[in-house]
Amino acid sequence: MKHFYTFLVCLFVGTTSFAQLPDGSIAPDFTATDIDGVEHNLYDLLDEGKKVIIDFSATWCGPCWNYHTNGVFEELYETYGPEGTDELRIFWIEGDDTTTEADLNGTGTATQGDWVTGTSFPIIDNGGSIFADYAGAYYPTIYTVCPNRIITESGQTDVAGHAAIFQANDCAAASLPNDPALLGYTGGTTACPGEPVNMSVDLMNLGVSNLQYCTIAVMDGSTEVLSYDWSGDLDTYEVANVDLGAASFDASTAFTIEITSSDDNDVNNSSSGAVELAAEGTSLVKVEIRTDNWPGEISWNISDDAGNVIESVAAGELTVADEVVVWWVSVPSTGCYSFTQGDTYGDGLLAEQWGDFTNGYCLVETYNDDLIYISTIFDYDGSYEFESVSAGMSVTSVNVGIEEQSLNEVTRVFPNPFAEQTNLQFNTAKAGPASIVVYNLVGEQIINDNLGTLAAGEYNHILNFNGVTAGVYLIHLTAGGETTTMRATLK
Repeated sequence: MKHFYTFLVCLFVGTTSFAQLPDGSIAPDFTATDIDGVEHNLYDLLDEGKKVIIDFSATWCGPCWNYHTNGVFEELYETYGPEGTDELRIFWIEGDDTTTEADLNGTGTATQGDWVTGTSFPIIDNGGSIFADYAGAYYPTIYTVCPNRIITESGQTDVAGHAAIFQANDCAAASLPNDPALLGYTGGTTACPGEPVNMSVDLMNLGVSNLQYCTIAVMDGSTEVLSYDWSGDLDTYEVANVDLGAASFDASTAFTIEITSSDDNDVNNSSSGAVELAAEGTSLVKVEIRTDNWPGEISWNISDDAGNVIESVAAGELTVADEVVVWWVSVPSTGCYSFTQGDTYGDGLLAEQWGDFTNGYCLVETYNDDLIYISTIFDYDGSYEFESVSAGMSVTSVNVGIEEQSLNEVTRVFPNPFAEQTNLQFNTAKAGPASIVVYNLVGEQIINDNLGTLAAGEYNHILNFNGVTAGVYLIHLTAGGETTTMRATLK
């Protein structure tokens, strides 16, 4: 359904960015045959020094049609294409494989008009797999690809806007013999005090000769954190991920990564990164998430510093929209851990951008044995997009753990007070029959939910009080051979 809202957004804000490949990504290669039977390979063109504009569109897309017919691409192709300066190629790629040849020619049922007549640059039909390789999420998506394979989402700009991108110095073809370039930091971003962080960077050869060595340093201001002498054999435009080694940090630190050996072009010799120092906490961790309208996209995990997953929820496990869900996790020992939240669509829990929806949130906190709050590890309010976001956690003390606590100690009603429905979150240490019975203060049974036999673990049950009179109610829970009763107030 979100793709429908993507289409609506496309209608009104054609250049808004969502989960596409971000600027600075390496363009996936493709080989495709256009509707005239001519085969094209992206990397072959880039190796010739050409710049390439890719327009991912669909025949039924109104904004795509409006841009296609405004003459921008025709003027670009005439000026900079094969009959002009011969520095540019343009491809119109139909990203929806359900459309037909008739749709392309303006005679089908899913089309805005005749896309073929008057189009001087190649049209590639059935390009859905290419669109998917570029993480396509909406139409039109227009990329400029430089000879170095790096992409910029140029969007529906004018002729001058496109030209400014592909004629910029950083979009020029390789011309110097020795030109190593740093693309971006790829190492760890969170650290516990004194714990080593693995540091790495993407290195590209922008020289016309094979790159065989360079020295790369991590700098904290004027202080060298570490230095690494890289050696290898990179062809022009080839990329290597370079493991620089490990460094320890005692505070959150922003740093630069620099090529310190001599080369023919020092403009692209620097990149930046940052390490956030992990918050300290206990081994008892509460993860609280309010889902947005697309709960199936949400995932999270807690892992140790060796990458072993302690607890996780995979995408697809959450199914209820606009629901507050709570998990209690006991990590096994002191040490450095990380919490990572994912969103498969790439828009985080920022739901309001799609219409009249409520943003979700994620709150990760640690507690002591008495379930008293100790510290906040991660606090996301739903105000920004992400595909994956992480926070470090330095566990300095080990709790008894909720698996050793009584049912009464690990049962919670939230929200409380509430309107219409609330959540009963509990953890049972043993398998067994489970049920929830709700009584009013005169002993009348309001709700009776038989949960069947539950395995040991954490659960969240929604209690629906729709149509029930406001007042105080007693929630009686039986699970794992134990019982507990909690008070709740219906507003």
